[in-house]
Amino acid sequence: MPGTTDTLMIKLKNIDKFIDTRFQRTFILKSIDLEVQQGEFVTLMGPSGAGKSTLMNIIGMLDEPSAGEYFFFDEPVHKMKERQKSDMHKNYIGFIFQAFNLIPTLSVLENVMLPLELSGRPSSVVRQRAQALLDQVGLSHRIDAFPDRLSGGEQQRVAIARALINDPLVVLADEPTGNLDYDTGK
Repeated sequence: MPGTTDTLMIKLKNIDKFIDTRFQRTFILKSIDLEVQQGEFVTLMGPSGAGKSTLMNIIGMLDEPSAGEYFFFDEPVHKMKERQKSDMHKNYIGFIFQAFNLIPTLSVLENVMLPLELSGRPSSVVRQRAQALLDQVGLSHRIDAFPDRLSGGEQQRVAIARALINDPLVVLADEPTGNLDYDTGK
């Protein structure tokens, strides 16, 4: 699936996301076209409520567009079954959620390991990779802590490590530095 750095990775054509009520249709996204090359860094900016998170959820295959076409490395995501999209998400996309979405009953290490464990990799390899990522984000000393014992910035760094554990082709980050100080954010 991956190609060279000039390979078209993401292509959205005329994407709409709307909610229909009894008497009206409310658009969250309307006629969105986007192309992203492999290796490209893209930032979405706009006011609160503009649909940035919705667009990222569609790109991350966590939500469906109401209309339009989505291609991921020329694969028609808009025609895929849920299982196919889930596999694509699991294997190629790392997602840093604005609200962290850490599992409260799992330790820091277990939260980071989870995506790679779900892909069936050997536990020793998963643990080693998770520990290395936690070291990179400065949390190797907190591997046994639970999310409710972490500051917002620490939870954010756990979410970042978890998003990177499977070496994703695409990292989608919804306000990834919102809870971090300037130096840590850099």
